[in-house]
Amino acid sequence: MNILITGATGGVGSRLVPVLRSRGHEVCILTSSKNKQNVQQNVFYWNPKENIFPENFNFKPDSVVHLAGANIASQRWTESYKTEIISSRVDTSLFLHQQLLKFDALPRHYITASGTDIYPDDLPEDCTEETKVGNSFLATVCAQWEAVSRIWAESGAEVSIIRTPVVLMKKQGFIKTMLATAPLGIIPITGASRNRLSWIHIDDLCNAYALAAEGQLKGTYNLVAPQTSNMGELVRSIDKARGRKTLHPVVPAFVLKLVLGEMGSLACSNRAVSAQKLLKTGFQFAFPDIQTALNHVIQ
Repeated sequence: MNILITGATGGVGSRLVPVLRSRGHEVCILTSSKNKQNVQQNVFYWNPKENIFPENFNFKPDSVVHLAGANIASQRWTESYKTEIISSRVDTSLFLHQQLLKFDALPRHYITASGTDIYPDDLPEDCTEETKVGNSFLATVCAQWEAVSRIWAESGAEVSIIRTPVVLMKKQGFIKTMLATAPLGIIPITGASRNRLSWIHIDDLCNAYALAAEGQLKGTYNLVAPQTSNMGELVRSIDKARGRKTLHPVVPAFVLKLVLGEMGSLACSNRAVSAQKLLKTGFQFAFPDIQTALNHVIQ
């Protein structure tokens, strides 16, 4: 298949591209870095903010995987950065649809990233794909991100929405943050030890994205491992994977929000998310439990 990807140089995208190629697919990348474009290798420069799209675009995608979006954890959520977080997901999708329509290159499948942050915190039950949308800023981001997929559906594409939790990958993202203080003998527990955390290993996430791009996962899915952990279990599992003990001081939610502002909610959420819908498709997790996943990404 011909598969077009935005956000291909991010943590997930950079791992997904080789997975898709290993499955025999032709991959085209839209990059916002001019120095990375290489037309011969189907890497095209685009800049939705400035309405820039390659004039020589000649790729006819069967599937579009939309991963582009400003990093939600890179800086404080000022009002201007909140606007950037939303625009980099929603407006880029609208712009891409407009351009592919112009080139008569609309896909059969449209796959969009989203997040399990769409659900409320502190629910007593596991969140399913039918759970109501929360009222946090990130819930609003995810809801708008998903809503824009309607224009692709109206153009005849089958839509897949991938709701992703914390992604475990080597030396990046969540793991990099958790291990930042490990040389000092400390790995803090953020929020509370009992706070529930859903997660997924990067390899399982990429395999699911590949299935979606191939038209095998249609609709909305929680891309979470079947085992939910809490923060206490997580830090103990990190210690076990590293083969050494650390101290685990608890950093309360009010401290996180005092230091990080509204973005502090990222570190103290309490949410369990169900993988049952995905499991019913027959999807096989390579890393279904937290210890196996952490051993792989840390060791």
